[in-house]
Amino acid sequence: MYNHAPEGYVCPLCQIARGEPTDRGDQKPDVLFRNGFLTAFVAGKWWRSNPGHVIIIPNAHIENLYDMPEDTGHALFDASKEVVLAEKAAYGCDGTSTRQHNEPAGNQDVWHFHLHVFPRYAGDDLYLRHEETYWPSAEEKRPYAEKLKHYFAEKAGRA
Repeated sequence: MYNHAPEGYVCPLCQIARGEPTDRGDQKPDVLFRNGFLTAFVAGKWWRSNPGHVIIIPNAHIENLYDMPEDTGHALFDASKEVVLAEKAAYGCDGTSTRQHNEPAGNQDVWHFHLHVFPRYAGDDLYLRHEETYWPSAEEKRPYAEKLKHYFAEKAGRA
C-alpha cells in the first residue's frame, strides 16, 4: 500500500536473502544465520563508533513494516533479541539499539524491510554522527562476523 520502490528495482537485500552477490560483492561470509523467515548479517555500511552492527531482514521481499505479516514480525522480534544478546556477549558493548525506517520521509532508502541492531558504547553519539558512515572492507567485517558466528555456534551447542 505504501510502497516506493521504483519500477525495475533490483533489491540488494533479496539478493542477500537468496545467498547471491550484490553490487558490493559476496555477502555470504557476513551472514550470521538464515532460517525459513529471516536472514541476519553484519551490515555493509557502518557508523565509525559502532562497528559490526547487524541487519535482520525477512527472506521474502517485504518493503516496510506496513506490509509485514505477523508471523514474520514475531520472528524478527525474536531474532532481534538473539542478536542483542550476541552483541553483548561477543563485543562487550555497553548497550544496544534497534532502528528501522519506513518510507522516504521516515528515512528509508532501501526498499526492503531491514532492522538495524547496533552495539552501543558510552558516548558513541550514534544518532549525531550520520556523516561518519562508511563501507568497511571484507577484512574489517570478518572479525565481527566471526565473533557473532562463534556465539551462535556455542549457543546451538548448548541447546
